[in-house]
Amino acid sequence: MDLGTAIIGLICIAVCALPFVLTNNNKKKKQKELLNTLKDFAKKNGSEITQHEIGENYAIGVDTSKNTVSFLQKTKEKVSLQFVNLTTIKNCEINNISKSLGKNETTLDKLILKLSAIDKKKPSIVLEFYNSDISFQPGNEFDSIEKWNKTINSLLISKQQSKAA
Repeated sequence: MDLGTAIIGLICIAVCALPFVLTNNNKKKKQKELLNTLKDFAKKNGSEITQHEIGENYAIGVDTSKNTVSFLQKTKEKVSLQFVNLTTIKNCEINNISKSLGKNETTLDKLILKLSAIDKKKPSIVLEFYNSDISFQPGNEFDSIEKWNKTINSLLISKQQSKAA
């Protein structure tokens, strides 16, 4: 094989790989920005992120020592931030909200984590992991919401056990 063919082959490989490298770098940069925004928000509320996860349109983090949850949801128009003190929360559950497409057909509209307040006069807090108006198709949101439901419920159980002791 001559040198010219090898150089042309390497150039073709580089040109084909470049979009993937640029996309990956851009995604990592956006995730880092979301995490920094979430950490700054938690810090303003006297909390620190000890566990976190960054999704396509959201970021969630908990402070396990202070029993708090910080949540960020990003749309094209705005970034919404929510801070939850788990001492005011009774339970956490996953809600799949579907919409009807017609006869016997439904599709996932929203995937939310609902935090019910101890005080029944206060509204429940909704953390939206997926919204069909924002994302075309759910990705790993199902696994993510399951994980965070378990994490938050375990923090709620440990909080109740420490109160009982």
